Amino acid sequence: MDELGVNKNLPVLRLNRASTGVSQFDIMLDGGYKNPSTVALIGPSGPEKTVFAFHFVSAGIQAGDKIIYITTDRTPDELEGMAGEWGMIIKSDAVKYLDCYSLTISAQTPSTAKPNVVQISSPSALNELSLAINEALEQMQGKRLRVVFHSLSTLAVHSQQESISKFLSLVEGRLKNANATTLLMIDEGMHDDKFLTMLKHSVNEEFTIKVFQGAKVVSSPDLPIEVPIRIGPLGVEVD
Repeated sequence: MDELGVNKNLPVLRLNRASTGVSQFDIMLDGGYKNPSTVALIGPSGPEKTVFAFHFVSAGIQAGDKIIYITTDRTPDELEGMAGEWGMIIKSDAVKYLDCYSLTISAQTPSTAKPNVVQISSPSALNELSLAINEALEQMQGKRLRVVFHSLSTLAVHSQQESISKFLSLVEGRLKNANATTLLMIDEGMHDDKFLTMLKHSVNEEFTIKVFQGAKVVSSPDLPIEVPIRIGPLGVEVD
């Protein structure tokens, strides 16, 4: 069984996977997202993408993985509070926040930040963010990693397409070499076809949340069917 790279206790689940945090999706995906890999989660406005990210982070903390959470439109405190509303705890020493948001809304300085928070001047500061990612990777060397871009769309709208394309190309390679599974949250309707084509060529897995007959479903080439979902008291529920 080891030669096949599967989990002895649950043979349907492969070892080279990072749990999504949603058991039904883990079963359909042979254990979760591929590791290492870059995963695109595309969907409309609403809580679904965010809750998927919380599940992914919470599962990583439970598995002993290290987390890099890049936030562009919420403070770390806000994210931790939101996760708690669905019964998920993402406040942990395992989580390193790269905060591209707080300094755009307040007069905070890096010296006032928490030890696990690195403040980036703005979502447009891609070089600054790239250096912060490198530093976090050095600190977490040897650990399996989970990385969340919440959201890549915000970074993209603050930068020229050539700049964000170059940034992604460099960062994705570093993350995969560091054994990271990276979740890119993409807001539907914010990008032109050229950007989406570039993005789809760079990712390993793609999941799309869409409305079908009045309900939300998740579709992907890696899923056997379109999966109906809803957001319940404990997060993502499969109908």
